[in-house]
Amino acid sequence: MEVKISDEFLGTVAPLVVYWIYSGFYVLFGSSEKYRLHSMKEEDDKNLVSKKTVVKGVLLQQAIQAVVAIILFTVIYFFWNCLLDFVFEIRAFIVRYKKSIRDRDLMWFCVSC
Repeated sequence: MEVKISDEFLGTVAPLVVYWIYSGFYVLFGSSEKYRLHSMKEEDDKNLVSKKTVVKGVLLQQAIQAVVAIILFTVIYFFWNCLLDFVFEIRAFIVRYKKSIRDRDLMWFCVSC
């Protein structure tokens, strides 16, 4: 069975998954003093917001970004389809107009094109 994933879904969800995987590695390796930029005591003193509040804020921001991305994709997709429809209608009009001029023309076909 083949799983089909749309570009819209990948473009919306993939950055979020990568962010949380990266954050997981940071938390996993962050407990080791060898890989830390700041000591745990210094980090606790400087951080004014709890980790729970930060996670809530990140989830809210990512939810808003996902909704905006889906809305933008839908709007752009709609206008792109409208533009293509307009271009094809104009093309059909130009072909009909040129053909009518060519049919009324008294010159040879290869010269009038």
